[in-house]
Amino acid sequence: KKERDDRILELLSLVGLNSEHASRYAHEFSGGQRQRIGIARALAMKPEFIVCDEPVSALDVSIQAQILNLLLDLQEERQLSYIFITHDLSVVKYISNNILVMYLGQMVELEPSDELFANPTHPYTEALLSAIPVADIHAPRQRVKMEGELNSPIDPKPGCRFMSRCPYATARCAEPQIFRDISPNHQVTCWMRQEEAAKRQSV
Repeated sequence: KKERDDRILELLSLVGLNSEHASRYAHEFSGGQRQRIGIARALAMKPEFIVCDEPVSALDVSIQAQILNLLLDLQEERQLSYIFITHDLSVVKYISNNILVMYLGQMVELEPSDELFANPTHPYTEALLSAIPVADIHAPRQRVKMEGELNSPIDPKPGCRFMSRCPYATARCAEPQIFRDISPNHQVTCWMRQEEAAKRQSV
């Protein structure tokens, strides 16, 4: 029992809580504290790899920052690897080294974080990043509008799942798409972008 209790206190301390929290009921914790407890529970098994599925989506911005910084500190201290699943692009940019963009369950682009935000390649990634709000209302920007009917996520048609909403779509997009390298550390599922990259490399 003592060994278990010592381990609990060690884990609580690791995520910024103290010994008093060990005897509290669940309803006595704030949202941020509950998230810290969730992280402590994940760390209890001494993992090397953790899947974080929307870990800060229900928290306000200030608490989000605390949890994200905690995750980054733990990653450095314990050499952890994360898969971080989220719809919040600001969170993605802050915490990720590499980003995999998905559309209706299909991988569309994989690239290092800084490069993806600076140079999105897949048409869906372009549209997604163009929708990020900016503080300066006078800043030049071009919003990529997605029109057309959403493909069924339950029974998707063959080929590119973004085809029905893509401004560049052709009949060839209905063919199966392959996730391919277009440059080192950069993969994309779009035959048009793949051919454009091949032409640039051959020049």
